[in-house]
Amino acid sequence: MLADLLQNHQHEAKAEERTAGVKVPKRSWKERLRNWRHFFSKETVIKLQEEGKTILSLLSFFGLLLVFLLELLWKMIGQIKILGKIVSSTDRFWQTKLGNWGERVIAKLEGHRGGVRRSFLIALAFRNMRAKRTRSFVTVGGMGVGIAAIVFLVSVGYGLQRLVVSRVARLEELKMADVTIGQASNIRLDGEAIQTMQNIGGVEKVMPIVSLVGKVFFEGGNSESVVYGVSGEYLEVAGLNKIKGDWFTTREEAGLLPDVRVAGVSTEWNFQEASFGSRIRNVEFNVEPEIYLKVLAEPRKGAEILGYVKRVEGGYEGVEYWGESYQEDERGGEGRSVQGVVLGRWIKAPYPLWQKKGFNYEVVYDSERIQEWREGYIAEVGVMVDEDASSYIEWDDDTDYGTVLGEASGSAEIVTSVNPAASISAMVVGTDENGVEWVSIGESASESAQAAAVLMIETPESMQRQAVVNRAFIELLGIDVNKAVGSTFEIGFVILNTLKPDLDRTAESKPTVYTVSAVIEEGSTPLVYVPLGDIVGLGTTNYSQVKLVAKDKSDLEKIRQQIDNLGYKTASVADTVAQIDRLFGTARAVLATFGLVALAVASLGMFNTLTVSLMERTREVGIMKAMGMQSSEVKELFLAEAMAMGLLGGVFGVLTGFLAGKLLGIVLSTFAIVKGVGWIDISYIPPLFVVFVLILSFAVGVVTGIYPARRATKISALDALRYE
Repeated sequence: MLADLLQNHQHEAKAEERTAGVKVPKRSWKERLRNWRHFFSKETVIKLQEEGKTILSLLSFFGLLLVFLLELLWKMIGQIKILGKIVSSTDRFWQTKLGNWGERVIAKLEGHRGGVRRSFLIALAFRNMRAKRTRSFVTVGGMGVGIAAIVFLVSVGYGLQRLVVSRVARLEELKMADVTIGQASNIRLDGEAIQTMQNIGGVEKVMPIVSLVGKVFFEGGNSESVVYGVSGEYLEVAGLNKIKGDWFTTREEAGLLPDVRVAGVSTEWNFQEASFGSRIRNVEFNVEPEIYLKVLAEPRKGAEILGYVKRVEGGYEGVEYWGESYQEDERGGEGRSVQGVVLGRWIKAPYPLWQKKGFNYEVVYDSERIQEWREGYIAEVGVMVDEDASSYIEWDDDTDYGTVLGEASGSAEIVTSVNPAASISAMVVGTDENGVEWVSIGESASESAQAAAVLMIETPESMQRQAVVNRAFIELLGIDVNKAVGSTFEIGFVILNTLKPDLDRTAESKPTVYTVSAVIEEGSTPLVYVPLGDIVGLGTTNYSQVKLVAKDKSDLEKIRQQIDNLGYKTASVADTVAQIDRLFGTARAVLATFGLVALAVASLGMFNTLTVSLMERTREVGIMKAMGMQSSEVKELFLAEAMAMGLLGGVFGVLTGFLAGKLLGIVLSTFAIVKGVGWIDISYIPPLFVVFVLILSFAVGVVTGIYPARRATKISALDALRYE
């Protein structure tokens, strides 16, 4: 259209040149295109209107063809003896209700135009096709084979994709992601992190998991097994294949578990009435190894920083006070004021101070070159409180606190001796929002920790002592799977300082008798699932990983991005599914290309049929024109025949391709059932793809029929009547 306008403009310029006698310089195509106002001229608007009318005409033809095919299909069903009675009994309904509605739809598609109705042209086209049954059948069949090839190949591609995805992941797993620390060493996966994830928009569930090694003792020997501390809710959503028994139900069906204090192993806490600045009790405590804590002038997060404090031999004595909340757990958010304000526990005490210099810490000295002590507050994060100790000590402001003689290198309960001359160089590797600064200690400290003996941990009475095990674990114990539920075994848990940061050595819990509540199929190596509270009851405060569930799978990518920004690493089966989708998308494109080759060959056959039909019906065209039919109506008649062949070929091809795919699935399923795999379906056709194929077949019919239809309009009525 644009080229025609440019050509007309060039002719006008030459005409002006001839009349004026002045040579007009030629302008390039780009220069002409810059004169954009020219393209919104009256001629352009008329062209656009004509093209719009052509598109609407094709759409109305498509609708009328569908109505005609549905009516034809209904009549064919009525000719079947078994179904004929049903069809005849509904004729009255069709004629009274749907019949009137159908007439209104046809009238709407016809539009307000004079001359021959398009519905009549379509009926005439089908009559001509029936007159040449063999030729029409071969043409429609060839078109159908081309469409069937596309449908069959693409449906196999979709079916294989669905089959592979169903084997890789369940639908619910597309909403899940696993969160781990990854390579980061300065962040924790603890209760505070769980709460942060839970507050992200679109998150439905956050389920922490603790993974560790278990030492299993049974009759005839002992072995090791992988142990997972999980909630009962996790067992429900994880998709484990349960063979026998029932899942255990945990007491803590939540992701945020309180930090556990060293001496009092307690996992349950209640909110207490409190007021800001009020005294709670006297405490004995110490700072966890390898960290520095901020000492603040007031019990609030934004207060003045007096300095930093770290672990010392013998620990500290101080007083707990209610202050500003810093995290929602037993320490940082246990208190509630009368007004409903959340308050947290802070410890007020005199502290020896260090100051931060770049990435290192230096002792703060007074005027007499003695380490300075100042009274301040620290939040109970990274602090170990001795719950059993109770001393009521008051301090004077003039008390000489002296110097730090030694620095503890282990937890409060296992320190034996410290060299007063010992020094530990520390470099900051990260700081959290509560002022807990993680540092890297010297090599000698880590070597001494490795050389220490294993620490034994008592098991609390509150443990549920139920376990879900896999078939490999039952075989290890030598128990029949059918008798496994209710059987018992003895197990001890190996705890590292990654789960319990206050440890300076590997710890083990004393062996405890567990009862099997269920058996699962998964895993070729022994696996044990125990209640998360049993592991937390041993003093662990960190988690190994987190299973996160989004409310909708469309929200998962956004949630993962936010968690990645926090420094954690996320992984999801949705990544694998996305790779599978991309792979099969490419495979479907290749398969569809092979089908398009067959469709191109079929369209050439239809073009040849229409051209031969035009030559045979030249005299008929002349008679129709002599009777008053317009050239545009003759063109629509041949287009109607081409579109009918294309659409019929599309319908036939969709049905044939669908049945071929299902037949292939039946054949493969026969072999799969013999092998014990079960029924498989490798063919699937999305509804939108069916619509696309029908539109494609209709478009092929239009394109193929344009040339014969235009030739029919150029036939002279007199020449056609003389044609032999």
